[in-house]
Amino acid sequence: MSDVRPKKKDGFPVGLTIATAVSFAILCGLGAWQLQRLHWKEGVLARIEALKTAPAMPLVQVLTEKAHPEDLAWTRVSVDCGDVAGEPLPLVYGVRDGDVVWRAQAPCAVLAGPYNMILVDRGLVPALSGQVAPPPRSFAPPRRVVGVLTPIGQLGGDRANVFARFPGRKPAPLVLMAEAETPAPTGITPAPLPAEISNRHLEYALTWFGLAVTLLFIYAAMLWRRVRP
Repeated sequence: MSDVRPKKKDGFPVGLTIATAVSFAILCGLGAWQLQRLHWKEGVLARIEALKTAPAMPLVQVLTEKAHPEDLAWTRVSVDCGDVAGEPLPLVYGVRDGDVVWRAQAPCAVLAGPYNMILVDRGLVPALSGQVAPPPRSFAPPRRVVGVLTPIGQLGGDRANVFARFPGRKPAPLVLMAEAETPAPTGITPAPLPAEISNRHLEYALTWFGLAVTLLFIYAAMLWRRVRP
């Protein structure tokens, strides 16, 4: 007659418990970070909404020695541009409404605080939409521009690389997204960016917290299977 012995139970899963605790902490941390991003994004959206109807201020009053460029985002300004010697700047690649677009940019000579130049994003060139490698285009230089300021770092790409073309200048770390120009340039349609700013951080936070709760249920189920009689 065979000797049948009860199966020995495994010990408490220390390794699994530690791994679960670490993963749970990471997921909760990601959820909390998304909640912080939510509050920040709500503040940005409220600022943009308030600035939509704000009158344009002279750039020289806004861009002072004490002004922090990141605090000037979406401030509406006006400026009279001086000429900057040099070759026309290259077009900037972008995607808008699912289509390839090209944006015109130009330097604008100013005297504002510690800076003597600002980069102007003049808008879309509709004739080049959908082209992968458009031919070079040149436009008359900007004169009077009304638009909103955006820190150049928020636009991505290689925008700041154009500053290397102007070694004798002190460019502001901002881009003036043109809303209107006088005189209006031929072949350019003003299109300040972004058209819409998504705010899905609450959705992301709930996802991370949901994954954390799911992890606890999975851990509890595995633990119960190991310790049940």
